[in-house]
Order: sequence, then structure tokens, then C-alpha cells
Amino acid sequence: MKHILPTLLLLCCLLAAAGCTGTEPAAVTPTYAGTLDEFCEVFGPETPVPSYLPEGYVFENATRSSDGGVTLTYSSTAGDLRITRLSSPDASCPGPTVAGNKDWIVQGDGIEGRLVYENDDFSEGSSWLFRWSWNDAAFCMTGSLPEGEITKVASSIVE
Repeated sequence: MKHILPTLLLLCCLLAAAGCTGTEPAAVTPTYAGTLDEFCEVFGPETPVPSYLPEGYVFENATRSSDGGVTLTYSSTAGDLRITRLSSPDASCPGPTVAGNKDWIVQGDGIEGRLVYENDDFSEGSSWLFRWSWNDAAFCMTGSLPEGEITKVASSIVE
């Protein structure tokens, strides 16, 4: 009994300390928005939204990844368009992977970035990934828009 009492006393102290530290559940960071109004409220104005989209694209949702990157998804009958503001310049692009052997340097509308086509197929309707930087922010965009539309959308985000 002598040996059990100090152990029980220590256990009670540890349990009491754990319950009395004033810890409360951490505030949950919103990670999803289903409308543009909700997006602005949840994610704030620091995450840019494109002012230009090709005809037929509508806002679908926005998500925040665990590393802090924010992805906006737009949909149309032509397919989804995903635009991500990365948490850092070296963060990887989320979403559908695009595998190609050649990076194309694309310039237009004040934007310069790297474009990779799925299986190096740059015919119309092919999937691609476009990555660019603007000031201190890094972005990725995936979709199947024609090449001329890619930089138009990208530049409308950073205007």
C-alpha cells in the first residue's frame, strides 16, 4: 500500500493538471466554401478571384488545404478549371496530376509561367497544368482551356 499511494497521488496530480490547464478545443479553420459570398467571408480578401473566365464557367467551390493553399474550382460542360494560390513558392500543385516530359514557357497578358500538357499532347481539349508567380505569391491552374485563354485567366487573378 505504501508504494501505491505515491503512484496514485502522482496520477491524480497529472490528471488534475491536464484538466486544469485551461485548454479549450482549438478554433476550427474553415476549409470549404460552396458559394462566392461564403468564399469571401471564410477565406478573406487576400485570396484573389479571377475577374475573367471563359463563357460557361461557374464557381463550384473553394477549399483550403492543410498547408494553407486555397483552391477555387470552376466547372463547365468543357470540364473543371482549378486555380490554386499556393502556400509557398515551392509547394506542389494539388488536384489532378498532369504528367508530361516538356515544360513550355508561356508568356502573355503580363504573365509568364510554365505549362505542362498531359502526355505532351497540346491539342485542343488536352489537360494541362500552368504554374506562375506574381509578386510573392505562387499559383497553379489545371484545366483544358485553349492556350490563349490560360494567360487571360491567370492575369485576371493577379490584376
